[in-house]
Amino acid sequence: MRNEPLKLTLILISTTILLYHTFHLFYLWSEIPDTITIHFSKGEPDQWGSKYFLFIMPIVSILIWFLIGLVVKKPEKLNYVNLTEGNKKVQYAKAEKVMVFIQYMGAVTFIFANEAFLRNAVGMESRLPFSIVLALLCICFIAPIYHLFWAATL
Repeated sequence: MRNEPLKLTLILISTTILLYHTFHLFYLWSEIPDTITIHFSKGEPDQWGSKYFLFIMPIVSILIWFLIGLVVKKPEKLNYVNLTEGNKKVQYAKAEKVMVFIQYMGAVTFIFANEAFLRNAVGMESRLPFSIVLALLCICFIAPIYHLFWAATL
């Protein structure tokens, strides 16, 4: 794969974050009330659920990572702007890099969102994980748009 250094870095970062969150979840498990807030509207809690909901987002994170990983394996199946025989390899390599980035950052986004829910459930400050979620969502949104404009200039 052409993106090995990027992929190895993202694997290390995302695995570290997942392991930290898993440790933190089990460490705080006894302090989590049986019913936690699972949805907020206008900054106020409006839906509650079991504390076992805290296991759903890490599972969804891994599922999304796996599904996007299937797309990364076949970059030629994606849609492209200005794709020609001359720039096909460069476009595929850039698209693969963007998809790998989105794959890992998307998974990490779910982990940080779950960390914010966990911290909120035990009464800890949850602004930092929530801010990281917003920043990662912006990055995951901007990366393909940047790639689109890059491809349009070829």
